[in-house]
Order: sequence, then C-alpha cells, then structure tokens
Amino acid sequence: MLAKGMIARFGIRPIPIAVTYEVTWLCNLACGYCDRHTPMRNEMTYEQIFTALEELIGLGMGRIHLDGGDPLTHTDIDEIVDWLVKQNMVVSMNTNGILVPKKIDTIRKLSLVKISLDGPKGNHDSMRGAGSFDKAIAGAEAAQDAGVKVEFTCTVGTHNAHSIEAVTEIAENLGTSVVFQPALNSLFNNTDRDGSAWQPDVQTIRGAFARIEQLKRRSKAVGNGWSSLIHFRKFPEETKPPCAAGSVLATMDPEGVLFQCGQVNRSDRSNSVVKLGVAAAFKNLPREGCGQCWCARLVEGNYSWGMRIDRMLPPLRSPVKS
Repeated sequence: MLAKGMIARFGIRPIPIAVTYEVTWLCNLACGYCDRHTPMRNEMTYEQIFTALEELIGLGMGRIHLDGGDPLTHTDIDEIVDWLVKQNMVVSMNTNGILVPKKIDTIRKLSLVKISLDGPKGNHDSMRGAGSFDKAIAGAEAAQDAGVKVEFTCTVGTHNAHSIEAVTEIAENLGTSVVFQPALNSLFNNTDRDGSAWQPDVQTIRGAFARIEQLKRRSKAVGNGWSSLIHFRKFPEETKPPCAAGSVLATMDPEGVLFQCGQVNRSDRSNSVVKLGVAAAFKNLPREGCGQCWCARLVEGNYSWGMRIDRMLPPLRSPVKS
C-alpha cells in the first residue's frame, strides 16, 4: 500500500487506495445537524454494489470505510462486510451504535468502529433522541467485548460545547478515545442549509477547541492528532490543507456517484460508477483542495499526505484567544 501511495503522491498515477462508501442514507436516528438520514431515491442494487466494489479493488483499493446514514441498517451489510474482508480489505465503519449488539458477528470483522457521541446522556439525547446515549454506550461496549477497536466521534455544537470534559471522561472510563470536530451547517460544502440551531458562535467554538488542546496534553482519551487541532484554530475561516482527494481518496454515495471527497457539494450527479464504470468515474475526479476541510480524520490524513511534519507536533504555544 505504501508503494501505491508513493505512485499517487508523486503524480505518476492516482489510485483510490482509501475509499469511503456511503452504503445507505437510511438511519434509525434523525440527528439535527445531519442531513443524511433519509434513503436516496435510487440506491444501488445488490449487483451494482458488488460490481462497483470489485472494480475499486481492481484499481488498487486497500482500505474502505463504510458510512451512512447508518450502514448497519442496510439489508446486505453482513454480506458486504464479509465479502470485503475475504478480499483482504481493511474495513472500518461509522455507526450510531444502536445495532452493534445485534450485528456483532459482522462488527467483529471490522478493523475499527467509530461511534457518534454528542456528550453525556442529556446532551446526546437532546440531539439524537431519548435512549440513544445508552444504546451508543452499549454498542461501544459490545464492540470492545468482541475485540474490535472503538473510537468515538463528537461533533461540537451548541448542545455540547460546554461538555467537552465530560465527553473525554466517558471515553477515558471506557478505555477508548474521542475525536472532536466542529458542527457545520451541512455535511456538504456550499449549501444554504440553516445551521443556526446547532452551530456555536466563533468565540464559543474556538474556546471549546482551546480546552480540547489542553485536555489532549494530559489525556490519551483525546484522539485528535495535533494537525487537526491546529487546523481547527482557524475555524470557520477558510484554511486550505494539503489535499489527497481524488489522488488516493474517493467517496461513493449510495447511488454510486463518485466524488473526490465526502464533504463536497452533491448537486452534480453525473459521475456515476453505475453508468460510467469505476475507472472512468475515478479518472474524472478533480484533484484540487479547498479551504473548507473540517472533518478531523480527513484533515489529519491530508497533512500526512502533504508531509507537513510541522503540523503533527504539539505546538509550543496555546491558541490565541479570540
């Protein structure tokens, strides 16, 4: 995989080494800040899914992250994961945790389970619905008992910016980590969705991330790398990191439309692997970055791609107060 990465890094040939596949937009929750909890109209059929995955592997895919909606709600998720693992793919998944205990035989085949956690019970349930916190924790514990690494993802918004320390303590008590990232008006760039109900003002969000930096210096439970935390100091100002989108990264939505990055606007539906084939769709992808990169693990991967060692080391100075 390293050799493939070097081939792409030096511009010899793009290779979709790490792909995010949004298996379905169906979700058993409807979180306020999320705009992916209703199935798309023409989600791929069983045959189309496996054709696309086989073609991605043929182009060099080695890692795949299953996203949603919640991928565990998909009818064929057990078979999808089983097949991918048998092809020697490294498979990880995003989930809200609710179906993890029920799907534990599939979960135990994954390299990583990322479970959304918005805070202590009151904060979490206020955004995701009554009872969802207990189910998320039960899902995390079930995955850990099955020997699978668990990582929480916390989207920092008005509902939980004051609870950063409590979220970190929950992760500490479970022997895992939590990755923080700022709430956006939409999961997709350049949309006019109103996010005022969950987006904090600039001073609040920067203050929250300043506290996260302090927590990271004394707790292994803060899973963010320094590159994302330093990057988030500028949020929401446009800040352009190095970008691997379209070179080694790609995102395929449930209808089989291929994008260079999961955060880009989805209005252009023309680059379909179902109509064009994966090779042609991947060749079509733009390979230029943007200044709206706010997903923590994506940010960190991009700084690694750009070999920005300076961003990966702990900063000597604390953030300047706004």
